[in-house]
Amino acid sequence: MGTLAAAAALAGSAFASPAHAATPQYKLTIVGSSGTELFGINKNADVFGIAIEKGAKVQEGFLLAAGTTKMVFLGSPGDPANTNSVSSPDAINAGADIVGTATSFATGNQAAVEWADSATPTDLGTKLGLQNLVSSPELTSINDNGLITGFGSNRGDVGFTINGSTVTRLPALPNGGVDVEPIAVNNSGLIVGQADTTTSDFQAAAWQNGTIKALGMLPGSLTSEALAVNSTGQAVGADVELSDSDAHAVLFANGTVTDLNAPGTGTPGGDAVANAINDNGVVVGQGGNGHAFVYQNGQATDLNSLIAPGSGFTLLTADGINGNGVIVGTASNSNGQTFGFELTPIS
Repeated sequence: MGTLAAAAALAGSAFASPAHAATPQYKLTIVGSSGTELFGINKNADVFGIAIEKGAKVQEGFLLAAGTTKMVFLGSPGDPANTNSVSSPDAINAGADIVGTATSFATGNQAAVEWADSATPTDLGTKLGLQNLVSSPELTSINDNGLITGFGSNRGDVGFTINGSTVTRLPALPNGGVDVEPIAVNNSGLIVGQADTTTSDFQAAAWQNGTIKALGMLPGSLTSEALAVNSTGQAVGADVELSDSDAHAVLFANGTVTDLNAPGTGTPGGDAVANAINDNGVVVGQGGNGHAFVYQNGQATDLNSLIAPGSGFTLLTADGINGNGVIVGTASNSNGQTFGFELTPIS
């Protein structure tokens, strides 16, 4: 299914590539049956998302291990078959540990869940007493060291981290900060997301070593958010501009905010968002034209133009990319049914 932190953490190499480098073509693999969506991929090429299990009422979370074809569906605490609830995964790490939420059909109550090694679901909210901090907690990311981020409601949105059995509340922005929503974390513990103040709407923010920093926004913008961060501290997300009230896919790096000019940006009603970035600085997301895009070598390209024609599918959104450049997301066929897709670079 995630900007920059302290200046030292964000002082990595500039986001740039040789101008002459060519954008690669991709081999398309459709994953799952109708109703499948892919949210992310780890460095080992394990993927996760949601799909419709036989006999299920709604889409449920699943893991598909690399090199396999059988989805392992993620049960809910006390309801492993998801007959009375639904699992909703948000993030995966290199060890195939998945975090997210599970929601009861009967009560609507939401549990913060970890599927360690994609096995038995654990309600971390109950186990760690998150109810003393927030209601309706949601786990949003997990890094390879097991550090988890999340947020919940308590007179505003309260952000927190989970490190083993230790829950730590994340600070708000100064000058009356209210809401805190961490979305992604890298292996150095740099967290990105969004936060607000009593006088401003949400803006992209980063947390590291107990401090918070606003990451800024494009000139003349209403809001911004960071949705993903790589190992060098480069983060990506979206920025809503006042001029058109549309979202623009952006990069937060080295103290600046850059519009990636995703396909369809500037089209009335065309919202674009950058969903993921790998350690090579390659960005993927959804353009304002409603198609998946990739940004590399200084240019954003519609991914539909980089696969063999005649597939019968339209790539709608790209939500994950790993270090090998393998991209996952959601496509649709001519009947409007959704399927997961995986793109492997071939040139």
